[in-house]
Amino acid sequence: MNPVECRQILDRLLQSQQQRVADTRDYLQQVKQAVAEDDLETLQALLARPGIALAEIESIEAERQQLLQRFGFGTDAEGFERCLGWCDDADAGLASRNQALRQELIELQRQLQLNQLLVNKGQDRVRRSLGILTGMDTATQGKTYDSAGKAALPGGRRDIAIA
Repeated sequence: MNPVECRQILDRLLQSQQQRVADTRDYLQQVKQAVAEDDLETLQALLARPGIALAEIESIEAERQQLLQRFGFGTDAEGFERCLGWCDDADAGLASRNQALRQELIELQRQLQLNQLLVNKGQDRVRRSLGILTGMDTATQGKTYDSAGKAALPGGRRDIAIA
């Protein structure tokens, strides 16, 4: 059980994880920008390539937990903090790298929330457009069916496809 070995491995893992999280954040930012600008071509190109390295992020996290177990620390946050205290050097390089990773994760979470708001706004716009085109509120009313089994709108109005 060598603290220098632990520090080197943990530094590499934190650095890799920070880079993957930053790449994911940047990818989501590009997706958000393409959606906001209604740039379908760019959006399709972004979605066609694997921009989120979830498997790599999970693999790095699993490796970090194995490292903690190998050196006799718990895999929870407290065990990680104890490990940092044991193997970090005098200038607290690992602690600062861990703090930078946490900041990247906070920024990633913010980007995810912004993208979700943008998607929800787009879905709402589509629902309202459908409501205007069909003459009904798509969120609260559904189509009814006449005796022949054809879709009919409430109030006897005809569907836009029939009109």
